[in-house]
Amino acid sequence: PSAATKRPANAPRPGGQRTTLERKEDKGALWKPGPSAQIVGAESGDDLAHFIASRQSGLSIRAVRRALDAGACRVNGAVERFGSAIVRRGDVVEFFIPKKRPEDHDYEPERLIHDDDGIVVYDKPPGLAVVPPEARRWNLLDCLKKQFGELHAVHRLDADTSGLVIFSRTKLGADQLDEYFRDHRVKKTYLAIVRGHPRDSGIYRSYLVKVGEQKGHERWRSGRGPDAREAVTEWKVEERIGAYASLIEVSPQTGRYHQIRIHFSEMGHPVYGDRLYGDRRDPIHVTRHLLHAWKVKLPSPMGGRDLELKTRFPEDFTEAKGLLAKV
Repeated sequence: PSAATKRPANAPRPGGQRTTLERKEDKGALWKPGPSAQIVGAESGDDLAHFIASRQSGLSIRAVRRALDAGACRVNGAVERFGSAIVRRGDVVEFFIPKKRPEDHDYEPERLIHDDDGIVVYDKPPGLAVVPPEARRWNLLDCLKKQFGELHAVHRLDADTSGLVIFSRTKLGADQLDEYFRDHRVKKTYLAIVRGHPRDSGIYRSYLVKVGEQKGHERWRSGRGPDAREAVTEWKVEERIGAYASLIEVSPQTGRYHQIRIHFSEMGHPVYGDRLYGDRRDPIHVTRHLLHAWKVKLPSPMGGRDLELKTRFPEDFTEAKGLLAKV
């Protein structure tokens, strides 16, 4: 964009949409710049991508823009993803060299949770789409097909949500599992690290409406309308983490798009790292939203007793807990 159309870092988007909230003191969003923070001086008026490239030797503008899109930069404590944002004298810019994620996930036997009863259940790492998306060529389904042959995905997780994903060995089995999901016979439990301290347990109920779509990502919120869909989220707190976070166990009673992330954002306790529904001012920096599909209970497609499956605790959750305990 031309200089006339560029905007200051963290400024509101046209039409009222913002990448961050206005700068204000918020005890639940305390940010302390780390040793990599840079203060804008003579570069005032430059765009963010060029400012970072000038301070990071060996990084091209293109590489910087990719890192920004992955949420690797904060300006005055708020995540800023637009390289065209204008920096001003005194702005504090902190840039994190993002961990490189492989463009092809290699099958890891230790992530296989279940291979029986006509299904395969795998512990998906964050950053990996379940099925072939438009913008990325790597995905879990193709990875597992190399190992197991015919497979059918019966549900989805967001790319940055980790945890249990169920695949059927056959099309007939997939149809049966689809019926289980429609009839609410599949019970899923998630772990999340959220901002602040919600009450010990509760149920949040609303109707969700779609309010936007961009780059293949939909955005929803609670509201009214002919297409509104009921969403019910039950939770209980597992652990209070320092002054600014809680580890919670979440049991969605419905399977609406982004419902956990939307509901906790609306309650004032956004999921850490959620750049879509949060305010991008978390007191620690994480590279994805901290939401993990932890447990699942479902009828066996082959008959017999229900299957109850669980994954391990995510490593990045452990790292985040350690950082949050020190804030």
